[in-house]
Amino acid sequence: PLMYMAGGAFAASKTDSRGGRGGRGRGKGRGPPSSNSTSSPSPALLTANIKNARTLDSLFGTVTAHLGRFNHIHLSACWNTLGRLAAGADPLWFQRHAKELESLAQTTAEVAETSAEVRARELANIAHGAAKSGRAAGLGAVWAALADAIERRIGDCNAQELANVAWAFARAEHRSSALFDALAAAAEKRAADFNPQELSNTVHAFAKAGHSSPALFAAVAEASGRRLAEFTPQGLANTVWAFATADVASHAFFEAVAAAALSRLSAFNPQDLASTAYAFAKAAHASPALFEQIGASAARRLPSF
Repeated sequence: PLMYMAGGAFAASKTDSRGGRGGRGRGKGRGPPSSNSTSSPSPALLTANIKNARTLDSLFGTVTAHLGRFNHIHLSACWNTLGRLAAGADPLWFQRHAKELESLAQTTAEVAETSAEVRARELANIAHGAAKSGRAAGLGAVWAALADAIERRIGDCNAQELANVAWAFARAEHRSSALFDALAAAAEKRAADFNPQELSNTVHAFAKAGHSSPALFAAVAEASGRRLAEFTPQGLANTVWAFATADVASHAFFEAVAAAALSRLSAFNPQDLASTAYAFAKAAHASPALFEQIGASAARRLPSF
């Protein structure tokens, strides 16, 4: 799935297409019973059916028929698909599918809490899909279970998964200091492995969540400073916005961002211009040339603001 943030998209982890074993790990399922085994799809086909659902009605039809057979891979695929389909669905879709969503959430929390098979990849994908679903506020038990499970597997997360988890929990506004501390420690050690989008997404999520981590921001500043030419205009704007919002002072970093932004300010959209101007003003970082060019560019595009 693609992670959306502040006018742009995140790259996200791929869902494992393997069906896995039919079981869901330890614990009994709370969802509707599966259909007779002679008419049930194989685990791999069930994964494919979930991923290929074109409507929420189709997806929740599969949930109703087979939730009792869902394993960690099926749940990962299901939340990914739910997040994708919910973005373009009737905003009141959840009223039609309240019962199925509740069963899905209960099963997901149980598997996250008890399964020894679920991996960091599936947990990150579940978190991403849940955040995109628009129903994050009603999934408290899911977020709590995911936070604990991801924290236990933090060493298994790659850079993409660390960034995606931070984004998901920030978007869901689910406060988990222990998880964010673990994410910060892992990301700080591996900042050099992050691509520009992951660097930007991570600090943006921490700033949005209001979770202070000076060491993480210092590591991101160092890793980003060498690669600012690879950042998109939105990536530059979001990153410098995060530093300002988190009250992280870094004269050298702001100077580097100013130089990188000036070289391609014409590619900045109104949101990028506004975020960049806000960040430099909040940080009280003087950059006359940058502000002059932002002002001139904004004046030419006022109707777009």
